Amino acid sequence: MLLGALLGAAWGCVRGPARIAPSGLEPTEAELVRQWLSSYLPDSARRYELRWRFHTPRGSTAGRAAVRVSPPDSLRFDYRGPFGRSGAAVVVGDSALWAEPEEETGELIPVAPLFWAGLGLPPAPPEGALVFAREGSSGRAWRYVLNGDTLDFVEVGRAPERLLSQLLRGRILATAAVRFQPGNRLPIEGEISFPPEGALFRFTVQAIESVASFDPSIWRRP
Repeated sequence: MLLGALLGAAWGCVRGPARIAPSGLEPTEAELVRQWLSSYLPDSARRYELRWRFHTPRGSTAGRAAVRVSPPDSLRFDYRGPFGRSGAAVVVGDSALWAEPEEETGELIPVAPLFWAGLGLPPAPPEGALVFAREGSSGRAWRYVLNGDTLDFVEVGRAPERLLSQLLRGRILATAAVRFQPGNRLPIEGEISFPPEGALFRFTVQAIESVASFDPSIWRRP
């Protein structure tokens, strides 16, 4: 279930099923949150090189991954693991268009927004979502509620130094966080927890490259 694990996120997040959101979130206009998110948007396409390690109660494995992001909403990632294991997927917004191996596609859809946030690219409010927010001396927090799902986001520090995110559907499905380079929104490392499975995915960012564009063929299923 490696591919599904790659589509979560978190750095320094709690190790148990605890909520990350502060109290006092109030209904707000989606446009306010979009303004906050403008500082996270890249001004060009990017390629990220990652090293990752995935822990479960049964053991752990590790490998590398390449993530290609074309703003505002298209992403492809390719991963390599031990013993020649590999896979790829394309995500647009909060939906997986395809994944190889095919059987893992269903795991991508529910946690895709957290993978975006885990790369330091928190998604905009979905159409029709209820939006809540709060801004204080220690940072900003916001929430989307739509179709039984709750997505929480919390900035840690005024820079911010970290971004936490969490997906709930009756219970906490996954918690994500990322730590940024000082003074910008480029990710350094992250950690992903899946409380229901007791799983944890950690990654470090080895390199980030800005590119003019990607070949259109990368979005097609192999």
